[in-house]
Amino acid sequence: MSVFDRPRNHEPIPWRHGIITTPLYTAATVYAGGVALGVTEDLGGHLPTTWMAIGSITGICAAAASRWIRTRYTTDGTHQYPTSRGRRIFHTAFTGTWTAATYTWLTYTAHGTPWSLTSAATIAAATAAFTPLYAIDRAYRSDIIAAQWAAEAAANAPADLTEWENLFEAVGARGVEVGDPTTTRGGYSLPLRLTHTPYDTLLGLLRALETRKGDLRTGSLDLRPATTGLASDAVLHVTTRDVMSEAVNLPDDNHPLTITEPLTLGLLESGDPFEIKFRQNSIFIAGKKGSGKSVFLHVVISLITRCTDAVIWMIDMAEGNTAKRWLRPWAEGWKDKHGRLIDRPILDWVATSVDEAVRLLEAAVAVADGRARRMKGGKIRPTATMPALFVITDENPELMSRVPDAITAKTRGIKKGRKAAVDWIDAAQRGTGPNTGGGEVNSQYDTVIGGRFPKRQEGQFVFPDYYQRVDLSKLPGNGAFYVLDEQRSKTGIGPEKFKGYFLYDDDEHPDGTEATVIEDKAAERWDIRPDLDNDSQADAEPFGYSTRWSDQTRITWLLDALGMPTPTPRTPAQPTAPARPTTTSGRMAPLPSLDTYIQRGQQYKTQQPTTEPDLDPADLERMLTEAEAAANAPTVNFTKPPKKDRRHPRRDEVTTWVQTAGPDGVTVADVRARLEALYPGEQPPSDTAVQKWFADHPNITKPNRGTYVWTDTPAQ
Repeated sequence: MSVFDRPRNHEPIPWRHGIITTPLYTAATVYAGGVALGVTEDLGGHLPTTWMAIGSITGICAAAASRWIRTRYTTDGTHQYPTSRGRRIFHTAFTGTWTAATYTWLTYTAHGTPWSLTSAATIAAATAAFTPLYAIDRAYRSDIIAAQWAAEAAANAPADLTEWENLFEAVGARGVEVGDPTTTRGGYSLPLRLTHTPYDTLLGLLRALETRKGDLRTGSLDLRPATTGLASDAVLHVTTRDVMSEAVNLPDDNHPLTITEPLTLGLLESGDPFEIKFRQNSIFIAGKKGSGKSVFLHVVISLITRCTDAVIWMIDMAEGNTAKRWLRPWAEGWKDKHGRLIDRPILDWVATSVDEAVRLLEAAVAVADGRARRMKGGKIRPTATMPALFVITDENPELMSRVPDAITAKTRGIKKGRKAAVDWIDAAQRGTGPNTGGGEVNSQYDTVIGGRFPKRQEGQFVFPDYYQRVDLSKLPGNGAFYVLDEQRSKTGIGPEKFKGYFLYDDDEHPDGTEATVIEDKAAERWDIRPDLDNDSQADAEPFGYSTRWSDQTRITWLLDALGMPTPTPRTPAQPTAPARPTTTSGRMAPLPSLDTYIQRGQQYKTQQPTTEPDLDPADLERMLTEAEAAANAPTVNFTKPPKKDRRHPRRDEVTTWVQTAGPDGVTVADVRARLEALYPGEQPPSDTAVQKWFADHPNITKPNRGTYVWTDTPAQ
């Protein structure tokens, strides 16, 4: 039988509250129990009268007490109010009476016989006597029964297919047959058979259908082609659960994953998990500020860093604001829950400047070229020894709108990386060409994700082929997106709404205390991700791969953000510092010692021909100057950060604010607001740096959460 041919009439509450049927059903059940007891007695079984009496009395008291408690309040479905004492007494007495009669009859049949005319007449008379009493009891509960009836009728509303067919007729969709509903996690779906109105016309009538239905939210209806592939078949998804307004927290899982399997990023509007397979999938994310784009990037990073076969390189053109939270546990020498020192960054390479970004992009192209050259054919399947490389770019327009070298490298990389396990994830505030790198790059994205925009017209840049269906201005924001991938394009489903997981990304709680949610994630999974394979490291080496962390001039942004010493800027008159030794683990190596310079001078002198004069005095003076600078330079070690020897220009001023604030003290948020007001064109220090200043000062204490107060008694 087809879903379109099933009977549609049904009774929401069939017999349960019938005045006649309920006593009859109860009497039949009691009589069946008596027959069972009578048969047991006939077969030689014996039930002690004392135990039956005790059980009967206990059951009667329990039923009466339960009824007394359950009838405390009456409801009409909207409001709840106390039940009158008289009604409660009647309900309790009625329950106790018919329960006592039932137990009495069961006890009689257990020691007599249920087959006699007397037994049958007794239960028939009791049924006739209790039926009017049940009618009174039911009348007293009419409000409760009506509310229950309405609730069950509403729950079964999808089955009222005639109503939906009438609604289609009312909005101008003729010849739409509706089949039986299927329950989904977010509501229900209705199979449709179109005998007159075509699919595209019906698609344009969804908003009118929502309005005519009256009890649906805007955007609750979603029409999709049926899996049969027939033009006459379609499926209408009705969403009754407001998934898009829910806060779906990122699950607190840390077990290893693989990049070759789909990763779950949130919930679809239907309530089903939203999954993406990142391999061979270039992704573009567009959304205005406040749409949840940054949080979504953190969620993406949190999942990829759990993969045992994936490595992340990141271009963060917002001064490293996304990346620095993930790097902090390594940079400050945290220990994980097992007491192990976190001795490498969870992000393998981070660029925050144009020069470093171009360097990273060209290195990614070199890795793709090298892998393609070494492949025997086909494509690479990522493993722990040959991991996939993901290049994530935040604030993509900073490069794509004005840096030709970056555009060239991105264009080459996104085309060549698919088979070489080098994939790209880009985030921007718009979907226009200057934000993506132009049409040649834009055409290479396999998956497009669009967040909320203030105007509907922005949708034509993000989803140009679905302008009539997608209205990005109607998304609630805060992590609500549309997604369009190859599968949804091929099947005709089109862009689908989903709610991304939420991950707290502020560095300070509302109460002023420090928030380390992202840092904790990094500390929990720092040892899961693999190292880039040796051949790929060699491909990237000409672009400075091995010195990406040891060259302090390339990570000044990170040192400054964490309140660590930064190298003194050199002037043209100063000689270039000698090359520093590096390590392959990514840890920052110490500067050369004075002995290194002395040994170098001795080697230089012994290598000169005997006919040549000794080392030139000017060269010797230069070498001694370098040696003295190296001896006096602080040794930078991320395992145990040294004390600051170079003060921030606003540090003393900020400290004075604490002293003048008196017993009320100040918070880090107060400091940030005051600095932004006094110095609008200046980049303020990070919250972490300010917290470190206060923690290091002997006269500043923290008696309350988030508040710093000056004390004249220095801390010991």
